[in-house]
Amino acid sequence: MKITRRDISLAAGASVVANLAHAQLGLGSLLGGGSDKGSGNIDTDVKSFLDKSINIEKTMYSAQLAIVAAYASEVDRAKMQGSLDEMKKTTDPKEAGAKFQEVSESSSAEMKKLSSSADFADQTKNLSEAKQKQVATGVFNFLIGALQAKDLLPSGQAVMKSASSNPMNLTKVVPIKDALPRLGNAISLAGDVIPKFVNVLKGANIKVPDSTSKSTPEPLTSI
Repeated sequence: MKITRRDISLAAGASVVANLAHAQLGLGSLLGGGSDKGSGNIDTDVKSFLDKSINIEKTMYSAQLAIVAAYASEVDRAKMQGSLDEMKKTTDPKEAGAKFQEVSESSSAEMKKLSSSADFADQTKNLSEAKQKQVATGVFNFLIGALQAKDLLPSGQAVMKSASSNPMNLTKVVPIKDALPRLGNAISLAGDVIPKFVNVLKGANIKVPDSTSKSTPEPLTSI
């Protein structure tokens, strides 16, 4: 795949998407921070970024599947469980990226649809207690992942910038080029949509625990 300087500029600009995150729920901390210092070795830096990114994205998209599955039919829930199982086993960056993109697009669209529906609060209140807790766990885990994504963005941008000075390195950073917009979009979702889930959960007397980038996600193996 050919990478142009425009691609590098777009990927490096993923922080613009991240800056769409609102200050709700203390999410103002999503707008800055992170370290952009690399090792100076492009292969090491790419591997370091992807190892972290894959773990973070698995956390976020597993959380999104859990949230959406709580409101879904049994048929759709079973499909989401299959996606969750498949995603958790994926380690190859290219395969992982394709699966992440698929899950991110579908679950983000469904979360936006749910959170904008007139009966969103009633749907949430009418969920079983177990499913309400599943939504709360999903929200908690997603926020952890979004905070970690915010911290990771600068290092990815730095690797992209470094690669632009050596054409031999451009193909090595393709997975990073693809990951940065996904991370930025997830951070945007944390500011635009997740607060709506927190609010309806509060209305159902379910509190989402406070999260930081150092928090440990709760296990989500069955949704």
